Amino acid sequence: MKTRAEIIVKGRVQRVGYRDFAAEIANELGIGGFTENLPDGNVRIIAEGEKETLEKFIKILKPKDDPMIKVIDVTVKFAQPTGEFEYFDIKYGNFDEEGFERIGVAAMHLKHLVKGQNEMLGKQDQMLEKQDQTIEKIGNLTTTTQDSFNTLNIKYDIISQNMNRIFEELVRERKETRQSIKELVGAILKSKS
Repeated sequence: MKTRAEIIVKGRVQRVGYRDFAAEIANELGIGGFTENLPDGNVRIIAEGEKETLEKFIKILKPKDDPMIKVIDVTVKFAQPTGEFEYFDIKYGNFDEEGFERIGVAAMHLKHLVKGQNEMLGKQDQMLEKQDQTIEKIGNLTTTTQDSFNTLNIKYDIISQNMNRIFEELVRERKETRQSIKELVGAILKSKS
């Protein structure tokens, strides 16, 4: 069933592209009507369409992810449709006012973009600083690891030299022991004969 809704949207809804936002949604949903700025800073929307479609439209009129638009309240009055609208339109004020308003909105958006970019650059600088710190720590770890390997090589060399000396000593003592046993056996055999 077709119906008509007069919607008053309160909040930060002028000079932030809210009328364009509402018109885009209305046109996507096939709703007829118009939107206009009111002198008190609110936005008025007249919309006609199927009741179910209008209810969906009204829910979407409170964007949650737009950094510029901040809807505080939406009031709706339903009435009988007039059938006067073929499409959804934006009613603009006089051209000079609207033109300067659009330039002001563009400047405000640009200001927010620059601020966001500066915040991102600050975070990027922090990340680069952390990368530099990590690279420095890896360099220190590499140096420490290399020093440890050098120390191990020196200790291994000392152990190897000691083992060689012990081995040579054992070989010499073995020869001496064999010689002593040979002489002892020889002496024993000689004394028995």
